Amino acid sequence: MTTMTAVAFRMNIANDFKELGTTYWQKLVREGVPKNEARTIATAIAKLELFAKQPSSEQKQLISEFSRFICRAQLWRSDLLI
Repeated sequence: MTTMTAVAFRMNIANDFKELGTTYWQKLVREGVPKNEARTIATAIAKLELFAKQPSSEQKQLISEFSRFICRAQLWRSDLLI
């Protein structure tokens, strides 16, 4: 992979992460999750999907607290709380 190809790949991943996070945040806010908490949860779900990175303990606590909203927004992932 050339340097330019690697940079383009990282830019695509960054763009995908931003788009996913924004979309997920909007869905969560629509379902009634407060904006700051929605941002944290949306970030955790996007990182899980794109990078297979498990949520932090703070994120897991919010995911548990707002699980019904996450389900209503159709964002629940089976491995969110592993």
